[in-house]
Amino acid sequence: MHRLFFFLALAFATHAQEIRRTPLTLKDGGTPEKPAVFDGKGMIIDLGIDVTSHDWEKQGDVWTSRGPFDKHPVVEDVQRAALFIEEVPLRIMRDRAAEQKSGEKGKVIFIAPEALQPSQMGFKADGSIYFRWPTDKTPGSAKIYLPPAGLASCVNIACSYLTVKNITALHAANDGFNIHGNRLGIRLENVKAFSNGDEGISAHETVQMDVVNSEIAWNGSSAGGVADVNDSITTYTNCELHHNFGAAFSFAGKSHRVTHCLIHHQTKDIELREDTKVEQSDNEWRKP
Repeated sequence: MHRLFFFLALAFATHAQEIRRTPLTLKDGGTPEKPAVFDGKGMIIDLGIDVTSHDWEKQGDVWTSRGPFDKHPVVEDVQRAALFIEEVPLRIMRDRAAEQKSGEKGKVIFIAPEALQPSQMGFKADGSIYFRWPTDKTPGSAKIYLPPAGLASCVNIACSYLTVKNITALHAANDGFNIHGNRLGIRLENVKAFSNGDEGISAHETVQMDVVNSEIAWNGSSAGGVADVNDSITTYTNCELHHNFGAAFSFAGKSHRVTHCLIHHQTKDIELREDTKVEQSDNEWRKP
């Protein structure tokens, strides 16, 4: 989906229904013979906090907040994004050479503002955020979003034998769709996971999940748009993945299958960790 089309569609949906601003936790599952269904009917869950009008100190395309944001401490974990310009996640950058040179164990030093590349960010000692604007965004003409305080995900699935469909998940600090535990018979259908701090979709522990006809894009995890780990077993069919940090898919689970998926604007299609098994067929990867 092109970026302009996405935001036009989102704007239309905003007029059609109210956007949910709090996470959704689903606990009511069904049975293997009769799975429960949660149809969002176009629901948009957007946890983003618009800080565009904040008092920013502006020096060209490098902007710095005047002081920290309430309940948003310095983020030392470079695994995820902590700020978005419209749909684009910004990468937290630490100066590893300076940290090592300091000789202080656990010392955290962020790259200096003047050394940032486009779409990168860091923190000052007082917690102020600084960042360099993405190359395709004009300073002052696009909205700036913080994810929520803490590590909230948009959709948390805490049951088995559940089909979740027709939901768009945006701007979570953690995952768009997060599944933990011994969950069987999970199916995500026609969902969209855009611009979340960590992964768009992530299955953990012994989750068994099928994802079909879904789109995962602009998520900020350094692992990938999807990261399924531990002993998870997952399949992805007819999905589109693009503009995610890291790979499109990052797998460290038990076994996975990716079929009929379109992957574009990604530096890598599938990254495997440990002894993960992945079956692939009829996928299209358009290299940048």
